[in-house]
Amino acid sequence: MPMILTRCLRALLAIGLCLLPAAFASASETRLGLVISQTDYAGDLSRVASAGTEADTIASALAATGFTVTRAHDLTRNDLRSALNDFRRKVDAAGPEAVAFIYYTGHGAQHPESGDSYLLGVDAELVAASDLAVYGLDMQTQRDGFAATGAKAVFLVFDACRNVPGLQGYKSGVKGLSRVEAAPDMLIAYATGIGDVAKEGVYAPVLAEELQRPGQKAEDAFAAAQRRVAGRTNRSQLPWTNNLLYNEFCFSACEMPAVTERPEPFELVMAGSDLDIAFLQAFGSYKTATVDVAAPEDFGGSNETFDFSPAFAVQFDDYVALISKGKNKDDGHVSSGRISAHYIKDGEVIGTWMDLAYGNGFGEPPDYSLRTGLLTYPTMMLQSGYTAQGYTLGLEQIVEITPDGPQKRATVQTIEDTSGVVFGDENVCTVEGRIRPHRTRQDAFLVEYKYTGPVKGADQVSEYVLDPASGTYVSDNPFPEEACLDLTMPLDFYDDPPGDDEPTE
Repeated sequence: MPMILTRCLRALLAIGLCLLPAAFASASETRLGLVISQTDYAGDLSRVASAGTEADTIASALAATGFTVTRAHDLTRNDLRSALNDFRRKVDAAGPEAVAFIYYTGHGAQHPESGDSYLLGVDAELVAASDLAVYGLDMQTQRDGFAATGAKAVFLVFDACRNVPGLQGYKSGVKGLSRVEAAPDMLIAYATGIGDVAKEGVYAPVLAEELQRPGQKAEDAFAAAQRRVAGRTNRSQLPWTNNLLYNEFCFSACEMPAVTERPEPFELVMAGSDLDIAFLQAFGSYKTATVDVAAPEDFGGSNETFDFSPAFAVQFDDYVALISKGKNKDDGHVSSGRISAHYIKDGEVIGTWMDLAYGNGFGEPPDYSLRTGLLTYPTMMLQSGYTAQGYTLGLEQIVEITPDGPQKRATVQTIEDTSGVVFGDENVCTVEGRIRPHRTRQDAFLVEYKYTGPVKGADQVSEYVLDPASGTYVSDNPFPEEACLDLTMPLDFYDDPPGDDEPTE
Protein backbone atom coordinates (compact mmCIF):
# COMPACT_ATOMS: atom_id res chain seq x y z
CA MET A 1 0.00 0.00 0.00
CA PRO A 2 1.42 3.45 -0.88
CA MET A 3 2.77 5.26 2.14
CA ILE A 4 0.52 8.33 1.71
CA LEU A 5 -2.60 6.10 1.82
CA THR A 6 -1.27 4.37 4.93
CA ARG A 7 -0.89 7.74 6.63
CA CYS A 8 -4.46 8.66 5.67
CA LEU A 9 -5.87 5.45 7.15
CA ARG A 10 -3.93 5.92 10.36
CA ALA A 11 -5.16 9.51 10.64
CA LEU A 12 -8.74 8.41 10.02
CA LEU A 13 -8.51 5.98 12.92
CA ALA A 14 -7.30 8.81 15.13
CA ILE A 15 -8.97 12.22 15.18
CA GLY A 16 -7.85 13.48 11.78
CA LEU A 17 -8.89 12.85 8.20
CA CYS A 18 -6.23 13.18 5.49
CA LEU A 19 -7.61 14.28 2.13
CA LEU A 20 -5.52 14.25 -1.03
CA PRO A 21 -4.86 17.71 -2.51
CA ALA A 22 -6.09 18.66 -5.97
CA ALA A 23 -3.94 20.41 -8.53
CA PHE A 24 -4.74 24.01 -7.60
CA ALA A 25 -1.65 25.02 -5.62
CA SER A 26 1.58 26.13 -7.26
CA ALA A 27 4.62 23.89 -6.93
CA SER A 28 5.99 25.91 -3.99
CA GLU A 29 2.67 26.49 -2.23
CA THR A 30 1.49 24.22 0.61
CA ARG A 31 -2.22 24.26 1.43
CA LEU A 32 -3.10 22.96 4.90
CA GLY A 33 -6.52 22.77 6.52
CA LEU A 34 -7.77 21.98 10.01
CA VAL A 35 -11.52 21.39 10.36
CA ILE A 36 -12.98 20.94 13.87
CA SER A 37 -16.57 20.12 14.81
CA GLN A 38 -17.92 20.07 18.38
CA THR A 39 -21.30 18.41 18.91
CA ASP A 40 -21.82 16.67 22.26
CA TYR A 41 -21.13 19.06 25.13
CA ALA A 42 -21.21 18.42 28.84
CA GLY A 43 -23.09 20.55 31.36
CA ASP A 44 -25.79 22.95 30.22
CA LEU A 45 -24.35 23.66 26.77
CA SER A 46 -26.72 22.58 24.03
CA ARG A 47 -25.87 19.88 21.52
CA VAL A 48 -24.76 21.36 18.17
CA ALA A 49 -26.46 18.77 15.99
CA SER A 50 -25.34 20.13 12.62
CA ALA A 51 -21.66 20.61 13.51
CA GLY A 52 -20.43 17.36 11.97
CA THR A 53 -22.26 17.95 8.69
CA GLU A 54 -21.09 21.57 8.52
CA ALA A 55 -17.48 20.56 9.09
CA ASP A 56 -17.61 17.74 6.54
CA THR A 57 -18.96 20.17 3.94
CA ILE A 58 -16.08 22.58 4.50
CA ALA A 59 -13.50 19.76 4.59
CA SER A 60 -14.72 18.46 1.22
CA ALA A 61 -14.54 21.94 -0.31
CA LEU A 62 -10.98 22.45 0.95
CA ALA A 63 -9.89 19.04 -0.33
CA ALA A 64 -11.42 19.84 -3.72
CA THR A 65 -9.31 23.01 -3.92
CA GLY A 66 -5.95 21.45 -3.08
CA PHE A 67 -5.78 21.42 0.73
CA THR A 68 -4.47 18.57 2.83
CA VAL A 69 -7.11 18.50 5.55
CA THR A 70 -6.95 17.30 9.13
CA ARG A 71 -10.44 16.58 10.47
CA ALA A 72 -11.18 16.52 14.23
CA HIS A 73 -14.41 16.02 16.17
CA ASP A 74 -15.64 16.40 19.78
CA LEU A 75 -12.40 17.50 21.41
CA THR A 76 -11.95 18.28 25.07
CA ARG A 77 -10.21 21.48 25.96
CA ASN A 78 -6.81 19.74 26.15
CA ASP A 79 -7.36 17.87 22.89
CA LEU A 80 -8.50 21.08 21.21
CA ARG A 81 -5.35 22.87 22.35
CA SER A 82 -3.18 19.98 21.12
CA ALA A 83 -4.89 19.87 17.72
CA LEU A 84 -4.42 23.59 17.20
CA ASN A 85 -0.81 23.53 18.43
CA ASP A 86 0.12 20.58 16.22
CA PHE A 87 -1.46 22.22 13.19
CA ARG A 88 0.21 25.59 13.88
CA ARG A 89 3.62 23.90 14.04
CA LYS A 90 2.88 22.11 10.76
CA VAL A 91 2.06 25.46 9.13
CA ASP A 92 5.21 27.00 10.57
CA ALA A 93 7.34 24.15 9.18
CA ALA A 94 5.78 24.54 5.72
CA GLY A 95 7.46 27.95 5.32
CA PRO A 96 6.41 31.31 3.85
CA GLU A 97 4.46 29.74 0.96
CA ALA A 98 2.07 27.97 3.32
CA VAL A 99 -1.67 28.70 3.23
CA ALA A 100 -3.55 27.71 6.41
CA PHE A 101 -7.31 27.36 6.77
CA ILE A 102 -8.86 26.68 10.21
CA TYR A 103 -12.61 26.10 10.46
CA TYR A 104 -14.24 25.61 13.88
CA THR A 105 -17.93 24.85 14.42
CA GLY A 106 -19.39 24.29 17.86
CA HIS A 107 -19.77 26.47 20.93
CA GLY A 108 -17.87 29.67 21.57
CA ALA A 109 -18.51 32.30 24.21
CA GLN A 110 -17.33 35.73 25.28
CA HIS A 111 -16.59 36.80 28.83
CA PRO A 112 -19.45 39.02 30.09
CA GLU A 113 -17.01 41.64 31.44
CA SER A 114 -13.73 41.47 29.52
CA GLY A 115 -15.33 40.61 26.18
CA ASP A 116 -12.60 38.03 25.45
CA SER A 117 -13.91 35.18 23.29
CA TYR A 118 -13.18 31.48 23.80
CA LEU A 119 -13.54 28.25 21.82
CA LEU A 120 -14.95 25.60 24.13
CA GLY A 121 -13.99 21.97 24.58
CA VAL A 122 -16.83 19.44 24.82
CA ASP A 123 -15.96 18.93 28.50
CA ALA A 124 -16.87 22.55 29.31
CA GLU A 125 -19.01 23.00 32.41
CA LEU A 126 -19.77 26.69 32.64
CA VAL A 127 -20.98 27.93 35.99
CA ALA A 128 -18.89 31.02 36.68
CA ALA A 129 -17.32 33.43 34.19
CA SER A 130 -13.84 32.21 35.25
CA ASP A 131 -14.73 28.77 33.82
CA LEU A 132 -14.30 30.18 30.33
CA ALA A 133 -10.52 30.35 30.75
CA VAL A 134 -10.43 26.86 32.26
CA TYR A 135 -12.53 25.07 29.63
CA GLY A 136 -11.88 27.32 26.64
CA LEU A 137 -9.08 28.58 24.41
CA ASP A 138 -8.68 32.31 23.98
CA MET A 139 -9.33 33.18 20.33
CA GLN A 140 -6.97 36.15 20.33
CA THR A 141 -4.10 33.93 21.52
CA GLN A 142 -4.84 31.54 18.65
CA ARG A 143 -4.86 34.51 16.27
CA ASP A 144 -1.42 35.60 17.50
CA GLY A 145 0.02 32.10 17.23
CA PHE A 146 -1.00 31.60 13.60
CA ALA A 147 0.07 35.13 12.69
CA ALA A 148 3.57 34.28 13.97
CA THR A 149 3.96 31.43 11.47
CA GLY A 150 4.67 33.89 8.67
CA ALA A 151 2.38 31.96 6.33
CA LYS A 152 1.41 33.44 2.99
CA ALA A 153 -2.26 33.48 4.03
CA VAL A 154 -4.16 32.35 7.14
CA PHE A 155 -7.94 31.90 7.27
CA LEU A 156 -9.64 31.61 10.67
CA VAL A 157 -13.34 30.78 10.28
CA PHE A 158 -15.52 30.55 13.39
CA ASP A 159 -18.99 29.08 13.03
CA ALA A 160 -19.39 29.21 16.80
CA CYS A 161 -21.80 32.05 17.50
CA ARG A 162 -24.28 30.20 19.73
CA ASN A 163 -26.29 31.04 22.83
CA VAL A 164 -24.72 30.05 26.14
CA PRO A 165 -26.50 29.93 29.51
CA GLY A 166 -26.16 32.66 32.09
CA LEU A 167 -23.07 32.56 34.29
CA GLN A 168 -23.01 32.94 38.05
CA GLY A 169 -23.33 36.60 38.99
CA TYR A 170 -24.77 37.64 35.61
CA LYS A 171 -28.47 37.83 34.81
CA SER A 172 -28.30 36.32 31.32
CA GLY A 173 -25.99 34.70 28.84
CA VAL A 174 -23.90 36.71 26.41
CA LYS A 175 -24.77 36.21 22.77
CA GLY A 176 -22.22 35.37 20.12
CA LEU A 177 -18.55 36.26 19.98
CA SER A 178 -16.63 39.49 20.36
CA ARG A 179 -14.54 41.04 17.61
CA VAL A 180 -11.07 39.61 17.04
CA GLU A 181 -9.08 41.64 14.53
CA ALA A 182 -7.10 39.93 11.80
CA ALA A 183 -3.32 40.17 11.72
CA PRO A 184 -1.50 40.98 8.45
CA ASP A 185 -1.86 38.22 5.80
CA MET A 186 -4.91 36.89 7.63
CA LEU A 187 -8.67 36.79 7.12
CA ILE A 188 -11.01 36.16 10.06
CA ALA A 189 -14.64 35.26 9.37
CA TYR A 190 -17.62 34.73 11.70
CA ALA A 191 -20.81 32.95 10.62
CA THR A 192 -22.83 35.92 11.85
CA GLY A 193 -22.34 39.44 13.19
CA ILE A 194 -20.51 40.43 16.35
CA GLY A 195 -22.59 39.59 19.43
CA ASP A 196 -25.21 37.76 17.37
CA VAL A 197 -26.25 34.09 17.18
CA ALA A 198 -25.93 31.98 14.02
CA LYS A 199 -28.47 29.45 12.83
CA GLU A 200 -27.14 25.94 12.38
CA GLY A 201 -26.42 24.64 8.90
CA VAL A 202 -26.79 27.97 7.06
CA TYR A 203 -23.30 29.47 6.67
CA ALA A 204 -21.15 26.40 5.97
CA PRO A 205 -22.83 25.11 2.77
CA VAL A 206 -22.83 28.58 1.20
CA LEU A 207 -19.18 29.18 2.08
CA ALA A 208 -18.24 25.73 0.73
CA GLU A 209 -19.83 26.60 -2.62
CA GLU A 210 -17.97 29.90 -2.83
CA LEU A 211 -14.61 28.32 -1.95
CA GLN A 212 -14.99 26.08 -5.00
CA ARG A 213 -16.23 28.77 -7.38
CA PRO A 214 -13.53 29.60 -9.96
CA GLY A 215 -12.76 33.12 -11.04
CA GLN A 216 -12.73 34.93 -7.69
CA LYS A 217 -10.10 35.86 -5.13
CA ALA A 218 -10.28 34.54 -1.58
CA GLU A 219 -11.65 37.75 -0.12
CA ASP A 220 -14.34 37.84 -2.83
CA ALA A 221 -15.37 34.27 -1.96
CA PHE A 222 -16.03 35.29 1.65
CA ALA A 223 -17.79 38.49 0.56
CA ALA A 224 -20.06 36.48 -1.74
CA ALA A 225 -20.91 34.05 1.08
CA GLN A 226 -21.63 37.04 3.31
CA ARG A 227 -24.10 38.51 0.80
CA ARG A 228 -25.78 35.18 0.06
CA VAL A 229 -26.37 34.24 3.71
CA ALA A 230 -27.76 37.72 4.39
CA GLY A 231 -30.12 37.34 1.42
CA ARG A 232 -31.15 33.79 2.24
CA THR A 233 -32.10 34.72 5.82
CA ASN A 234 -33.66 38.13 5.02
CA ARG A 235 -30.72 39.73 6.88
CA SER A 236 -31.51 37.91 10.14
CA GLN A 237 -27.99 36.41 9.94
CA LEU A 238 -25.21 38.77 8.82
CA PRO A 239 -21.78 37.12 8.57
CA TRP A 240 -18.77 39.27 9.47
CA THR A 241 -15.34 39.26 7.85
CA ASN A 242 -12.13 41.08 8.74
CA ASN A 243 -9.69 40.91 5.82
CA LEU A 244 -5.99 41.79 6.01
CA LEU A 245 -4.78 39.63 3.12
CA TYR A 246 -1.96 41.21 1.13
CA ASN A 247 -0.98 38.27 -1.10
CA GLU A 248 -3.31 37.36 -3.93
CA PHE A 249 -4.85 33.94 -3.39
CA CYS A 250 -7.67 31.99 -5.06
CA PHE A 251 -9.08 28.79 -3.63
CA SER A 252 -10.07 27.61 -7.09
CA ALA A 253 -8.71 28.97 -10.38
CA CYS A 254 -8.36 32.76 -10.51
CA GLU A 255 -9.52 32.78 -14.15
CA MET A 256 -13.22 33.05 -14.90
CA PRO A 257 -14.71 29.82 -16.28
CA ALA A 258 -15.34 29.76 -20.03
CA VAL A 259 -18.79 28.19 -19.55
CA THR A 260 -21.50 29.61 -17.29
CA GLU A 261 -22.06 27.42 -14.23
CA ARG A 262 -25.25 25.42 -14.00
CA PRO A 263 -27.80 26.87 -11.56
CA GLU A 264 -28.82 25.04 -8.42
CA PRO A 265 -31.55 22.53 -9.32
CA PHE A 266 -35.08 23.17 -8.09
CA GLU A 267 -38.52 21.58 -8.11
CA LEU A 268 -41.72 23.60 -8.29
CA VAL A 269 -44.34 22.41 -5.76
CA MET A 270 -47.86 23.63 -6.57
CA ALA A 271 -49.92 21.29 -4.33
CA GLY A 272 -49.78 18.21 -2.13
CA SER A 273 -48.30 17.19 1.21
CA ASP A 274 -44.89 18.84 0.65
CA LEU A 275 -46.58 22.22 0.27
CA ASP A 276 -48.81 21.63 3.31
CA ILE A 277 -45.83 20.59 5.46
CA ALA A 278 -43.87 23.70 4.48
CA PHE A 279 -46.87 25.88 5.38
CA LEU A 280 -47.21 24.10 8.74
CA GLN A 281 -43.52 24.71 9.49
CA ALA A 282 -43.81 28.40 8.57
CA PHE A 283 -47.12 29.28 10.23
CA GLY A 284 -47.69 26.50 12.78
CA SER A 285 -51.06 25.81 11.21
CA TYR A 286 -52.33 23.47 8.51
CA LYS A 287 -53.40 25.00 5.16
CA THR A 288 -54.69 28.30 6.62
CA ALA A 289 -53.43 30.62 9.34
CA THR A 290 -54.63 33.90 10.83
CA VAL A 291 -51.66 36.15 11.56
CA ASP A 292 -51.19 39.67 12.94
CA VAL A 293 -48.57 41.54 10.89
CA ALA A 294 -47.01 44.90 11.74
CA ALA A 295 -47.68 47.43 9.00
CA PRO A 296 -44.74 49.44 7.61
CA GLU A 297 -44.12 52.86 9.12
CA ASP A 298 -45.40 54.66 6.00
CA PHE A 299 -48.68 52.76 6.38
CA GLY A 300 -49.21 53.99 9.92
CA GLY A 301 -47.29 51.30 11.80
CA SER A 302 -50.35 49.56 13.30
CA ASN A 303 -50.92 45.81 13.16
CA GLU A 304 -53.15 44.23 10.50
CA THR A 305 -54.69 40.77 10.52
CA PHE A 306 -54.43 38.41 7.55
CA ASP A 307 -55.73 34.98 6.59
CA PHE A 308 -52.76 33.26 4.91
CA SER A 309 -52.87 30.19 2.68
CA PRO A 310 -50.12 28.47 0.68
CA ALA A 311 -49.59 29.53 -2.95
CA PHE A 312 -46.62 27.40 -4.07
CA ALA A 313 -43.15 26.33 -2.97
CA VAL A 314 -39.74 25.93 -4.60
CA GLN A 315 -37.75 22.95 -3.33
CA PHE A 316 -34.00 23.47 -3.60
CA ASP A 317 -31.32 20.96 -2.61
CA ASP A 318 -31.79 20.94 1.17
CA TYR A 319 -34.28 23.70 1.90
CA VAL A 320 -37.56 25.05 0.59
CA ALA A 321 -38.92 28.50 -0.32
CA LEU A 322 -42.61 28.81 0.58
CA ILE A 323 -44.76 31.53 -1.02
CA SER A 324 -48.11 32.31 0.65
CA LYS A 325 -51.07 34.58 -0.05
CA GLY A 326 -52.53 36.75 2.72
CA LYS A 327 -56.05 38.23 2.58
CA ASN A 328 -56.51 41.27 4.82
CA LYS A 329 -59.33 40.77 7.34
CA ASP A 330 -60.21 44.42 6.76
CA ASP A 331 -61.57 44.46 3.21
CA GLY A 332 -61.88 48.24 2.88
CA HIS A 333 -60.84 50.12 -0.24
CA VAL A 334 -57.42 51.08 1.15
CA SER A 335 -56.71 47.71 2.81
CA SER A 336 -54.31 45.54 0.83
CA GLY A 337 -53.48 41.87 1.03
CA ARG A 338 -49.95 40.45 1.02
CA ILE A 339 -47.64 37.94 -0.56
CA SER A 340 -45.18 36.44 1.95
CA ALA A 341 -42.12 34.20 1.66
CA HIS A 342 -40.50 31.84 4.16
CA TYR A 343 -37.22 29.98 3.62
CA ILE A 344 -37.16 26.72 5.59
CA LYS A 345 -34.22 24.40 6.29
CA ASP A 346 -34.53 21.19 8.33
CA GLY A 347 -37.93 22.32 9.59
CA GLU A 348 -36.63 25.68 10.84
CA VAL A 349 -37.54 29.01 9.26
CA ILE A 350 -34.28 30.78 8.39
CA GLY A 351 -35.70 33.78 6.53
CA THR A 352 -39.08 35.58 6.52
CA TRP A 353 -40.52 38.20 4.15
CA MET A 354 -44.06 38.99 5.34
CA ASP A 355 -44.44 41.95 2.94
CA LEU A 356 -42.86 40.62 -0.22
CA ALA A 357 -45.66 42.23 -2.25
CA TYR A 358 -48.87 44.18 -1.60
CA GLY A 359 -52.33 43.91 -3.16
CA ASN A 360 -54.27 46.77 -4.73
CA GLY A 361 -57.03 47.10 -2.14
CA PHE A 362 -60.23 45.56 -0.78
CA GLY A 363 -58.13 43.16 1.28
CA GLU A 364 -57.02 41.03 -1.65
CA PRO A 365 -53.43 39.87 -2.30
CA PRO A 366 -51.92 41.00 -5.60
CA ASP A 367 -52.68 39.11 -8.79
CA TYR A 368 -49.70 37.22 -10.15
CA SER A 369 -48.62 34.65 -12.69
CA LEU A 370 -45.75 32.22 -12.21
CA ARG A 371 -43.15 31.68 -14.93
CA THR A 372 -40.21 29.36 -15.39
CA GLY A 373 -37.71 29.88 -18.17
CA LEU A 374 -37.78 33.67 -18.08
CA LEU A 375 -35.02 34.00 -15.47
CA THR A 376 -32.87 31.30 -13.89
CA TYR A 377 -35.36 30.40 -11.13
CA PRO A 378 -39.18 30.48 -10.82
CA THR A 379 -40.39 34.03 -11.26
CA MET A 380 -43.53 35.79 -10.03
CA MET A 381 -45.07 38.37 -12.36
CA LEU A 382 -47.03 40.61 -9.99
CA GLN A 383 -49.62 42.85 -11.62
CA SER A 384 -50.03 46.44 -10.49
CA GLY A 385 -50.81 49.89 -11.92
CA TYR A 386 -53.72 52.28 -11.85
CA THR A 387 -56.55 53.92 -13.77
CA ALA A 388 -56.91 57.65 -13.14
CA GLN A 389 -59.74 59.61 -14.84
CA GLY A 390 -59.82 57.08 -17.64
CA TYR A 391 -56.06 56.85 -18.23
CA THR A 392 -54.68 53.36 -17.56
CA LEU A 393 -51.11 52.34 -16.80
CA GLY A 394 -50.27 48.66 -16.14
CA LEU A 395 -47.05 47.39 -14.56
CA GLU A 396 -45.52 44.00 -13.78
CA GLN A 397 -43.18 43.62 -10.83
CA ILE A 398 -40.75 40.76 -11.49
CA VAL A 399 -39.74 38.77 -8.38
CA GLU A 400 -37.37 35.81 -8.79
CA ILE A 401 -37.46 33.07 -6.11
CA THR A 402 -33.73 32.31 -5.90
CA PRO A 403 -31.79 30.03 -3.51
CA ASP A 404 -30.59 33.15 -1.71
CA GLY A 405 -33.96 34.73 -1.06
CA PRO A 406 -36.66 36.35 -3.21
CA GLN A 407 -35.12 39.03 -5.42
CA LYS A 408 -37.11 42.01 -6.75
CA ARG A 409 -35.61 42.14 -10.22
CA ALA A 410 -37.50 44.88 -12.09
CA THR A 411 -40.76 46.75 -12.57
CA VAL A 412 -41.76 46.88 -16.23
CA GLN A 413 -44.54 48.83 -17.94
CA THR A 414 -46.82 46.42 -19.83
CA ILE A 415 -49.80 48.58 -20.88
CA GLU A 416 -50.69 52.23 -21.46
CA ASP A 417 -54.20 53.07 -22.63
CA THR A 418 -55.83 56.49 -23.20
CA SER A 419 -59.30 55.16 -24.14
CA GLY A 420 -60.90 56.81 -21.14
CA VAL A 421 -59.49 60.29 -21.69
CA VAL A 422 -59.85 60.91 -25.44
CA PHE A 423 -62.50 63.33 -26.71
CA GLY A 424 -63.47 65.16 -29.87
CA ASP A 425 -61.83 63.80 -33.00
CA GLU A 426 -59.00 62.07 -31.14
CA ASN A 427 -58.28 58.36 -31.42
CA VAL A 428 -57.36 55.86 -28.73
CA CYS A 429 -53.68 55.12 -28.11
CA THR A 430 -52.88 51.71 -26.65
CA VAL A 431 -49.41 50.22 -26.29
CA GLU A 432 -48.81 46.72 -24.89
CA GLY A 433 -45.55 45.23 -23.65
CA ARG A 434 -44.92 41.47 -23.67
CA ILE A 435 -42.10 40.10 -21.52
CA ARG A 436 -40.04 37.45 -23.29
CA PRO A 437 -37.02 35.29 -22.41
CA HIS A 438 -33.77 36.36 -24.03
CA ARG A 439 -32.69 34.06 -26.85
CA THR A 440 -28.94 34.31 -26.37
CA ARG A 441 -28.29 35.45 -22.77
CA GLN A 442 -29.10 33.91 -19.40
CA ASP A 443 -28.70 37.23 -17.57
CA ALA A 444 -31.25 39.19 -19.61
CA PHE A 445 -34.86 39.31 -20.77
CA LEU A 446 -36.74 41.26 -23.46
CA VAL A 447 -39.90 43.38 -23.50
CA GLU A 448 -41.60 43.71 -26.91
CA TYR A 449 -43.74 46.88 -27.18
CA LYS A 450 -46.41 47.24 -29.87
CA TYR A 451 -49.03 49.92 -30.53
CA THR A 452 -52.35 48.07 -30.82
CA GLY A 453 -54.78 51.03 -31.01
CA PRO A 454 -55.63 53.47 -33.82
CA VAL A 455 -52.83 55.87 -32.82
CA LYS A 456 -49.49 54.45 -33.86
CA GLY A 457 -46.01 55.12 -32.54
CA ALA A 458 -42.73 53.31 -33.05
CA ASP A 459 -42.79 49.69 -31.86
CA GLN A 460 -39.73 48.77 -29.78
CA VAL A 461 -37.89 45.88 -28.17
CA SER A 462 -36.24 46.78 -24.84
CA GLU A 463 -33.45 44.61 -23.43
CA TYR A 464 -33.09 44.29 -19.65
CA VAL A 465 -29.72 43.01 -18.37
CA LEU A 466 -28.82 41.93 -14.83
CA ASP A 467 -26.71 44.45 -12.92
CA PRO A 468 -24.67 42.29 -10.48
CA ALA A 469 -24.03 45.20 -8.12
CA SER A 470 -27.72 45.93 -7.46
CA GLY A 471 -29.25 42.55 -8.31
CA THR A 472 -31.79 44.27 -10.56
CA TYR A 473 -32.35 44.13 -14.31
CA VAL A 474 -31.85 47.49 -16.04
CA SER A 475 -32.32 48.64 -19.62
CA ASP A 476 -30.27 51.00 -21.77
CA ASN A 477 -33.33 51.51 -24.01
CA PRO A 478 -36.43 51.46 -21.79
CA PHE A 479 -39.74 52.22 -23.44
CA PRO A 480 -40.55 55.93 -22.98
CA GLU A 481 -42.87 56.74 -20.11
CA GLU A 482 -46.28 58.21 -21.05
CA ALA A 483 -45.62 57.55 -24.73
CA CYS A 484 -49.35 57.51 -25.50
CA LEU A 485 -49.96 60.76 -23.62
CA ASP A 486 -47.19 62.40 -25.61
CA LEU A 487 -48.84 61.26 -28.87
CA THR A 488 -52.41 62.19 -27.98
CA MET A 489 -51.83 65.14 -25.64
CA PRO A 490 -48.49 66.79 -26.52
CA LEU A 491 -47.02 69.41 -24.25
CA ASP A 492 -48.52 72.25 -26.33
CA PHE A 493 -52.04 70.74 -26.10
CA TYR A 494 -53.21 73.48 -23.73
CA ASP A 495 -51.24 76.28 -25.38
CA ASP A 496 -54.08 77.42 -27.77
CA PRO A 497 -55.17 81.08 -27.43
CA PRO A 498 -57.98 81.53 -24.91
CA GLY A 499 -61.56 81.87 -26.21
CA ASP A 500 -63.91 84.80 -25.59
CA ASP A 501 -65.22 83.20 -22.41
CA GLU A 502 -61.76 82.48 -21.00
CA PRO A 503 -59.96 85.00 -18.81
CA THR A 504 -56.69 86.55 -19.91
CA GLU A 505 -53.88 87.74 -17.71
